[in-house]
Amino acid sequence: MNKVFAAAFGLFAVALVAVLLIYRQGLAPAPSGEGLPADAPALFEQVCAQCHGKRGEGIVNITPPLRGRGLSPGHVKAQIQRGGEKMPALPFIQGEALERLAGYVSGLK
Repeated sequence: MNKVFAAAFGLFAVALVAVLLIYRQGLAPAPSGEGLPADAPALFEQVCAQCHGKRGEGIVNITPPLRGRGLSPGHVKAQIQRGGEKMPALPFIQGEALERLAGYVSGLK
């Protein structure tokens, strides 16, 4: 019974995150990129931490950890620009901000 409850709860949590991301994307205009923090840790905290955790540890059964995965900067940049399964694309992060953020995420240990 506990396994059924845990599986149902996990499925509900994933569905809730997906609905919240869709809701957020549909009603809030995409930021222009102006006003983004200059340093990568602050940018990560502002844009990524709500889903991936303050230290990139992820949220169990909802979002994957970024810390310790050895992701290449190129992979991180592509994921930020295109999005993924549950992750929305973040095209407002460009240029130097994108480079700094990708380097920061790649280096999370």
